[in-house]
Amino acid sequence: MIPGMILKFLQDRGTIAVSGTRDTQRVPHIHYVSGWDVEPDHQTIRCTINRAYLEHLLSSLEDNGQFSLTVEQIGTHETYQLKGNYAGTAEPNAADFAAHQRMKDRFGKAVNLLFGIPEEHCRAYIWPPNVVVRFSVREIFLQTPGPGAGHRVFPPEER
Repeated sequence: MIPGMILKFLQDRGTIAVSGTRDTQRVPHIHYVSGWDVEPDHQTIRCTINRAYLEHLLSSLEDNGQFSLTVEQIGTHETYQLKGNYAGTAEPNAADFAAHQRMKDRFGKAVNLLFGIPEEHCRAYIWPPNVVVRFSVREIFLQTPGPGAGHRVFPPEER
């Protein structure tokens, strides 16, 4: 189960995200994410991805079933990487399109505040979703720049 502070970050503060997979030769691939939402079980995340970023995605997931999502809050650079197991794909539904819109709006506001770029130009950067990748979160790492970067926050590291 994703801890409450991470759920709050994903729902209210995360601004931009990328996902990662690796192929049969262990070559990493990045897929830009156009939105995300946590399912009611608080363990499974739905990531929406535009067709432009699908190369190697499904073949990598079918090969090894590993998926990662890295979410950052623009401005503070608060960042978390969630790693887990592939749980399937789906066509985007109304809730996925709403998650996409929330991400576009947050992204537009954040970039506008920092750089003065009009929000509508910023929102155009986040392309609409064509596929949903579902994954079950296994572990979460802090990726915020600083001394704690790379530290596993869930499940807690043993000391």
